[in-house]
Amino acid sequence: ELSGDRLIATLKKEKEELDSELNKEKLQNQQLKQELAEAETRNTDLYKELQSVRGQLAAEQSRCFKLEVDVAELRQKLQTMETLEKELELLRRQKAASEEAALNAKQRQGSGGVWGWLAGNPSPNEDDA
Repeated sequence: ELSGDRLIATLKKEKEELDSELNKEKLQNQQLKQELAEAETRNTDLYKELQSVRGQLAAEQSRCFKLEVDVAELRQKLQTMETLEKELELLRRQKAASEEAALNAKQRQGSGGVWGWLAGNPSPNEDDA
């Protein structure tokens, strides 16, 4: 009976150790499940943030493209304005030259002076009178 009692005591002790070990494993398993749930939540939050950032990036890319189009259009307008300014400057020079030529022609026409008067060429002022 002593060896039977000893065997029972040994088996009880082993059972208690196994129960203790099982409880430790259950506790660790529960902790791992909780960590997994937290990691999944973090993953979901990060995915939502990633989607939001992707949306912002797409909006910024669209805005950037629109600005590039605007800049290209403004460059084209500026180039057109520069061309028009050159043409305007050329026309101003041509006008000034034409006016100067007309003035010179008028002065030559009316510059008979005393000799023209003596020759009987009337001065422009006499035509007006």
